[in-house]
Amino acid sequence: MMLSTDDTRILIIDDDALTRALLVESLGEAGFQMVEAADGESGLAAFDAERPDVVLLDVMMPGIDGFEVCRRLRQHPRRGRVPVIMLTGLDDTRSIERAYDSGATDFIAKPINWVLLRYRIGYVLRAATALEELIRSERNLTSAQQIARMGSWEWSLESDDLRHSDGYFRIFGEDSLTFGDGLEAFLARVYPPDRPRVEEALTGARKGRGYQQDYRIVRPDGLVRTVHETAVVLTDPAGLPVSVQGTLQDVSERVEAETRIRYLAFFDDLTGLPNRACFREMLQGALLRTARRGTRCGVILLDVERFARVNESLGQEAGDQALQLIAARLREFQRSVLDAYVRTMIEPETPRVARMGGDAFAMLVEDAPDADEVESQIHRLLGRLKRPFHVAGQELTLSARVGFTLAPDHGTEVESLLKAAESAVSEARRGGSGQGVQAFTEAMKIAAYARLSTENDLRRAVAANELRLFYQPKVDARDGRLLGAEALVRWQHPARGLLPPGEFIPLAEETGLIGPLSDWVLDQALAFLARCRDQGLAPLPISVNLCAAQFRSDKLVADLAASLARHGLPGHLLEIEVTESILMKDVDLASAMFAAIADQGIRISIDDFGTGYSSLAYLKRFRVHTLKIDRSFVRDLEEGGGDAAIVGAIIALAGNLGMGVIAEGVEEPAQASILLERGCSHMQGYYFARPLPEEAYREVLSQGLPNLRRDDWAFDPVL
Repeated sequence: MMLSTDDTRILIIDDDALTRALLVESLGEAGFQMVEAADGESGLAAFDAERPDVVLLDVMMPGIDGFEVCRRLRQHPRRGRVPVIMLTGLDDTRSIERAYDSGATDFIAKPINWVLLRYRIGYVLRAATALEELIRSERNLTSAQQIARMGSWEWSLESDDLRHSDGYFRIFGEDSLTFGDGLEAFLARVYPPDRPRVEEALTGARKGRGYQQDYRIVRPDGLVRTVHETAVVLTDPAGLPVSVQGTLQDVSERVEAETRIRYLAFFDDLTGLPNRACFREMLQGALLRTARRGTRCGVILLDVERFARVNESLGQEAGDQALQLIAARLREFQRSVLDAYVRTMIEPETPRVARMGGDAFAMLVEDAPDADEVESQIHRLLGRLKRPFHVAGQELTLSARVGFTLAPDHGTEVESLLKAAESAVSEARRGGSGQGVQAFTEAMKIAAYARLSTENDLRRAVAANELRLFYQPKVDARDGRLLGAEALVRWQHPARGLLPPGEFIPLAEETGLIGPLSDWVLDQALAFLARCRDQGLAPLPISVNLCAAQFRSDKLVADLAASLARHGLPGHLLEIEVTESILMKDVDLASAMFAAIADQGIRISIDDFGTGYSSLAYLKRFRVHTLKIDRSFVRDLEEGGGDAAIVGAIIALAGNLGMGVIAEGVEEPAQASILLERGCSHMQGYYFARPLPEEAYREVLSQGLPNLRRDDWAFDPVL
């Protein structure tokens, strides 16, 4: 009966303290009892004292090495059959043969795959239990072999006769009558590519060398199975080999499980391409070969543009199909073009395309030419990707942004090269290359360091009280009456001065800091309203922008109510602004959320209206009070044309839906006049007032906007 993990004692013999610690942590979590030894001599002593069930043995150690320790363990009078798994960083066949010659049960190469190691331990424990059962009672030999899918055999070297157990024949799917006699019958059933290795092992057995090995056999039904064979040589008193005894076990399920584990760990289920973890290993190997040959290695990252729209419009299944088609084109391109550089250098089937996650892919080019040639080939790749795809009955045309880097030009480490390629593809997404392809440059490295520094500073800014709220008045252009203001955040950076939102809001969105920052803006705006009330000023509504993270939160409605209550304010003094793109991601959520917010008396405005893709059919479902005309339409009003028509349509739409309308970005008197003529009197922009600090806006509340001369507020227009 096999031991449970709680009963299983494992002895680790390894001179590397870190490896021992990792083994203890990993296997201890699985419930095994762990014993450690730092060298061969202390390991042998621990073996005698602790009576372990399994030994994990390092090959290379000071003093006696792992091979000698294993040999001595096998000579132990009482526990010489304890499974020994050798841990080795050596990958040559001779080292593996020496391990088995020394009596090792199995081996696993470093770096260790922890999932695979646990599986191997379970396997050798099962095999050891089966073997002990066989030795304990020959009467139960047949049943034990059947349970373990194991068979036994004996080969007389003097007569060349072979005897097999019934379990042996069962593994081959035959019986003694159909199997035939002699080594020739056995070798005929060995999978042809493995046959030379098996013949070599048998030749060694004739000379007195035992062996352990895995090889494949072919059954009469054509099924290929993997077996594990252990053979020991018996000698006469003079030490001459007289017979060979062996066991054969069907380990196909173990091999298949290990293959599956590796596939899950290193390959993408959807496309069949290697995943990010596998690509890292591929790149590490390529860098070693590149350094040895003195050549270049190219890393290419590819990001499919606007792929989310495929999922949104056609569904997840169609999106998955599109990803599979993209993967197929990348493989095709690899075979037809990039292989020309590496065909004579590495194995033709070595994968060099990977899916890094989502709609991002990577390619590896060994022995790459110069950057200009790599870029030329990338443009050819993009040309292939732009050919229409047929998905879910629709014809799709997709494009991509690509960043690439070269080793050793831009680095010699996996991490540095991947970061360089990611910086390049980010620059390509921002349109820095102009053509969708961007090579990494040293300027990007400098910008990345600056960006990291800004991110660290931004994380500190809220706690350090470095953020400032400015208030841009909203006015009725017919009489100059103040309607309220929009709260706009600025950053008083200790070294760089007052920063506009464009310097840090995009970074806050990328890093997840936009949520806490937006919460701070809401709280500070309401606190300002409360101070105005306490000072005897009649507060006017303040609008605050909601970010996507806040809007998706199931606590938003409760948080708004709690914030108003904390400051003792009614809901009508708060207006929230939400962009079209946020609300259209989940129309049902937006409709329910707006209704609950409006029930508190809070006003709702759709910001940047006209720049998104909201459906009029959905718009009428929302309890929205105001549509805010984006500044991009206001800017060119004086020139007439399409923008004027769009503004007129938005104003008419708002009127038909019973909503208010306000135009932002009004900077010229002519713009204000045109808006008034078209029926929009509520405006916001530099023509009336720039964003004002708290003290200045408080003066506006007390004296009114007409009493101010705009020249008094000399703020940088970008703010």
